[in-house]
Amino acid sequence: MRNRLKHFQALAGLFAFKTLKDGKGNELVVYRDSAIEDLTGFSDYADINDKTAFEALENHVHLLYGIKRKEFKPLIAIGNDLGKALLASLKFDFPYKKFVVYVTIDTGEDFIIRFHQKWEGETPYMNPEDLKKQQTTKVIMFHG
Repeated sequence: MRNRLKHFQALAGLFAFKTLKDGKGNELVVYRDSAIEDLTGFSDYADINDKTAFEALENHVHLLYGIKRKEFKPLIAIGNDLGKALLASLKFDFPYKKFVVYVTIDTGEDFIIRFHQKWEGETPYMNPEDLKKQQTTKVIMFHG
């Protein structure tokens, strides 16, 4: 019973956000259940040089572990739907911001969803083309 509830809690948490400001006044978007409440108390975070990496690492959720080969293709369709829904939710809550959402499905490993803002002068967290040749890993990227 407990594991089933964890899955639903993780799924519901995908659509709840909060913002944090760094020392330069940049507004970072993170999941509401992030343990980080205030960046001013963290000397390492007060001036975040790589905002993309900070958000992408803080905003990643493992939805499933140990993906089986037979689950791979069905999870791609599910990942498409979840990725689109997360992007739509972010755009609704923050219409003045641009985001990138990633869904990573890796056979034998995990099903992960993450996001970050499109920060001027910073490259996206990952490029799905870099993993295209791997037959057991799929990264789906959404922009908006």
